[in-house]
Amino acid sequence: MAVVSVRRSLLAWLGAVVLPIAGCDSGSGVTAPGAEPRQAASTVRAAGFDAGPVRTPAEYLNEPELAAADVARGELLGLACAACHKFRADEGTLVGPNLHGVFGRRAGAVEGFAYSPALAQSGLVWTPRSVEAWLENPAGFVEGTTMAFTGYRSAADRRDLIAFLLRATQ
Repeated sequence: MAVVSVRRSLLAWLGAVVLPIAGCDSGSGVTAPGAEPRQAASTVRAAGFDAGPVRTPAEYLNEPELAAADVARGELLGLACAACHKFRADEGTLVGPNLHGVFGRRAGAVEGFAYSPALAQSGLVWTPRSVEAWLENPAGFVEGTTMAFTGYRSAADRRDLIAFLLRATQ
């Protein structure tokens, strides 16, 4: 029983401390030894991006790819988001805007939050498709964003995280 408790405590610590730090970009442009260098910019840019249809979170979650997602794994990946964002309506904001109701919302639309001009003027609407492109490489997708998160390289990670966010931000 004590081993399980220690394991859970260690996982909680890793999720709360290590994942958020690992996702932050120092802005130095230096690639860690052994890591693949990040592409200079994503091949897809926010300008003119087709976000697809705006639906309810439940409708998105019925799509085959999101229905097959590992939501528990997405919740663990979401700890990196929780370092800067809150998910519930009554929780306010942190370093980043509150993500409650994000799906179907225009980027840069949370009242009172100081977005980068690039994101506020991007014309994006947040759908699983646009969030997926964003999570792959935020700075490459919206050049000039001030969000320091460098993104998730794995498509499976992005899918699992989006499935979690669809549930957590309702």
